[in-house]
Amino acid sequence: MFRTTAEFDSAMGEILKQLSEGKDLSEISYSESEDDHNAAIVECIDKGYISGVTYFYTQDGKAHFSVINLRVTYNGLSFIESI
Repeated sequence: MFRTTAEFDSAMGEILKQLSEGKDLSEISYSESEDDHNAAIVECIDKGYISGVTYFYTQDGKAHFSVINLRVTYNGLSFIESI
């Protein structure tokens, strides 16, 4: 579980950097737990930092992603530059 917004921002920034380098969502490496990693991806989607991705939650509370032409948006690139 993230303890600070700085940790959360750092995870989102790492995700966005890897996506902007051409990695697929399923190829992204992460150091936090899978739940935290998925929460950071969901936050990137909700904030409009990436497009072409939707998500849904299963009954066990886990996020699952559907990807169609994933892109890091202008806002996502601005976020990367700000951290």
